[in-house]
Amino acid sequence: MGSTPLISLMGFVDGGIQLLCQSSGWLSQPIVRWENSQGHDLPAHSKMNEDMHGLVDVETSVIIQEGSGSVSCSIQLTQQSPAVRSRVLVGETLFQPSTWRLASILLILLCSGACAGLIGMKLSFSKSQGKIQEKLKWREMHRESEWREARKHAVEVTLDPDTAHPQFHISNLRAMCYRNVPQDVPQTEKRFTRKCVVATQAFQTGKHYWEVDVGCNEYWYLGVCWDDVDRRGKYVTLSPSNGYWVLGLRADQNYFTINPSIINLSPKTPPRRVGIFLDYEGGAISFFNVNDESLIYTLTHPFHGLLRPYLEHQTYEGENPHPISICPVSLR
Repeated sequence: MGSTPLISLMGFVDGGIQLLCQSSGWLSQPIVRWENSQGHDLPAHSKMNEDMHGLVDVETSVIIQEGSGSVSCSIQLTQQSPAVRSRVLVGETLFQPSTWRLASILLILLCSGACAGLIGMKLSFSKSQGKIQEKLKWREMHRESEWREARKHAVEVTLDPDTAHPQFHISNLRAMCYRNVPQDVPQTEKRFTRKCVVATQAFQTGKHYWEVDVGCNEYWYLGVCWDDVDRRGKYVTLSPSNGYWVLGLRADQNYFTINPSIINLSPKTPPRRVGIFLDYEGGAISFFNVNDESLIYTLTHPFHGLLRPYLEHQTYEGENPHPISICPVSLR
């Protein structure tokens, strides 16, 4: 478990107050949440980086508006593990940015941060170098366990050609490859306008795991989507609010996910094969780097209705990308 989150003030932004939450020393990419006093998630921007010991540092910010009351920043390693949490209360009068009120906010947050900081410092100083080495050894031994447990729920996933964009050629129901010239295919309600395809299989219960070989391709998105998403929408943001839970890659090894805003990710090694684990009742979808057998990130959400495995590959004219394909999972 990482350090207790430390909340600090960034300043006034768009009529609200921007708060920053920081924590360090996590064994892998943790789950980060900002919540209001009613326990509802707040949209935030998060950034995660590995330190020299391979531990993950977290930095996440949120903008709160007048009337938000108390807000909390919580971080946990997995959905089932205990969370560390810090909470601040910002009164309505503090949203009028006079000098003395700004000083009041700073004082409140400094006090809150000091409490969290003292706890964090106490924990930090109590760890000797031997403890750090022990933690790293534990991480090396157990980082595979979650991935291996997920693979026990491997299922067959095949692509549905009737849903594929006309410029994607589907072979053996497992691989999709881009072609410059669109195919002459029926334009049905099932077919997507954007360059993607979904699986024939749909899940409404249980645990399911599958793997996708992305190779050296860029600009891809993997995950699940509601069966009833708008398939004619070409520029829909692939976010949970629109019925998508995905891991994506843009240029220059820029990995990210959306929940509900963009979360930048930094896998230790670039994944060439990605494992996807859907726990329907548990309300979680996890993405694994099969190449180094590590967890990349877990998205959480209460699921309902049919979910289908989703693959998207954005390409440009003149490119000759390699196929992206569903891989058989060999239990070893």
